[in-house]
Amino acid sequence: MGDHDTVRVRLRAALGADDPWTALYALSTDPSGPLAEAIKELYRSDSDRAAFRPYLTWLLRSLGEPGDAVLLRLFADPEVGADDRRDVLRAAVERGLRLPAELLRMHADEAPASREGDARAGGSPAPELVDAMGLSGDLSFAPRLGALLEDSTAPRGRAALALGRLGARRWTASIARGLSEATGLEHTAFAVALELMGDPAAVPHLLRWLAESAEERVYDVHHALVRLTGRDPLLPEGASGAAYAAAVRAAWADGRTGRTPGTVRDVVVESGAGARFSVDGGAGRIRVAFDPPSPGSSWPRWDRSLMFDRKPLYRVGSLCDTCELGLTLLDWPEDEASRIAARMRGRLAGLDRLDAALLVEWAPVLGELETGHYRALLLDLPLEQVTEPARSWWYRRAAARAQEDGDACEYGDDLPR
Repeated sequence: MGDHDTVRVRLRAALGADDPWTALYALSTDPSGPLAEAIKELYRSDSDRAAFRPYLTWLLRSLGEPGDAVLLRLFADPEVGADDRRDVLRAAVERGLRLPAELLRMHADEAPASREGDARAGGSPAPELVDAMGLSGDLSFAPRLGALLEDSTAPRGRAALALGRLGARRWTASIARGLSEATGLEHTAFAVALELMGDPAAVPHLLRWLAESAEERVYDVHHALVRLTGRDPLLPEGASGAAYAAAVRAAWADGRTGRTPGTVRDVVVESGAGARFSVDGGAGRIRVAFDPPSPGSSWPRWDRSLMFDRKPLYRVGSLCDTCELGLTLLDWPEDEASRIAARMRGRLAGLDRLDAALLVEWAPVLGELETGHYRALLLDLPLEQVTEPARSWWYRRAAARAQEDGDACEYGDDLPR
């Protein structure tokens, strides 16, 4: 049996398994042979597509570039029906793919609107089409997206984000004015859209809205002001609710938007192994920041990364209270970060206690952090080199959590604890 035939047999076996999701995941992590092409063949088969469409598009998304190429070809295939093309478009958007503008226009003409009425007769386009327009890089979509901002039945948050991705600054003021009508995640999407736009013209609108906005909307406005102006005022530690809103409004009340020199203050040495300090007006070159919103997601802010000069170095994870925190290496910093670290490395060698003099010495480096309240801890952490995935913490944590929760663990009892 040829390699292509072997892959098709394995793919059909996975689709027919009692637990197809698990079987497909195993197949995607060891994609022997032309798996993406085999998926395309099944997707173009009427009977297979009807039965397996959700599985097939999910699998294409998991394959990286080979899957991306098939998604693009399927979207351009005139024999793929409108409903199926919408499914392909949704998968392409979640992959962040840039689709040809002309194909998007053709799809907009044939696709059903997201509410009653024909899309060509004024019905708002489906959310995935709005996302795709923003990813296209084609500013000719901006007028249509801008019109959606005035339509309360349209996916206005997605339209604002799409305009932000396009950098269509003609609609900066419209998005900023729309904050007063938006609530919940839509309000967050409008604020994030202004951050993506990077247009200082939004700042006066944000300052006015900050003075009028309800308590629950203050965070979004403050976050956008910090990103657009670079000014990051220090807020009281642990402030929440009404106290947080009042502190934010007071910090911006005088209308100042210029950055001030960063200072390290309120240094308190609690012990030889712990200290507290605050950074006021931090440069923010070293910061944990939200990633750009994921296309297709309903959450404008979710994942975060440790950044240096806006370059993500480690993925940190979300703010979700039930999600685990981890560090995933994404990239290496530029040479300047290494030089900054070298300034501290010699002083850290053999360090056995923290003191105020040390923190004062580090002040130029600590000033590169974003504004906030910090704790410095002197820790002796055990390091373990892992050469086999099954011996890693990632597997051991499953066994530990299963034991704690009283559940069975699929990894067995022979893993090291």
